[in-house]
Amino acid sequence: MLAPPDGPRRTLLFLILVVCSDVGGYAAGVTVGRHLMAPAISPKKTWEGFGGSALFCLLGGAIGLPLLLHGAIWQGLLVGAAALACAALGDLVESMIKRDLGIKDMGSVLPGHGGILDRIDAMLIAGPVVWLLLLVFIPVPQ
Repeated sequence: MLAPPDGPRRTLLFLILVVCSDVGGYAAGVTVGRHLMAPAISPKKTWEGFGGSALFCLLGGAIGLPLLLHGAIWQGLLVGAAALACAALGDLVESMIKRDLGIKDMGSVLPGHGGILDRIDAMLIAGPVVWLLLLVFIPVPQ
């Protein structure tokens, strides 16, 4: 993602979207979260948190893609929606792995945060998808 001339802006947009997912989900989940999404997999994830993630990701894409890469708002909305889906999937998959292993944290570097993998789980799945969509929507400048 960094290789093209506009690679730093592509990477920044990707990071913004993943952070939007995490921050939106946390903010909405903590303030209004009531309905559990998948209690057997992730006991604290709520549908309201997912809604907050969706709102933040769609806004991040709709604002960030036109500003950073001069794309259309609709393209930003699609990239934001894809990042949302991938980030949520990455989060749930990592939580399922932790439940299967019977552990709370995947490491001890960030105690209470689920470990390092919990900080990057959304990025691992969202990265290739966002990269591909940006490649399709915003041709690499020569």
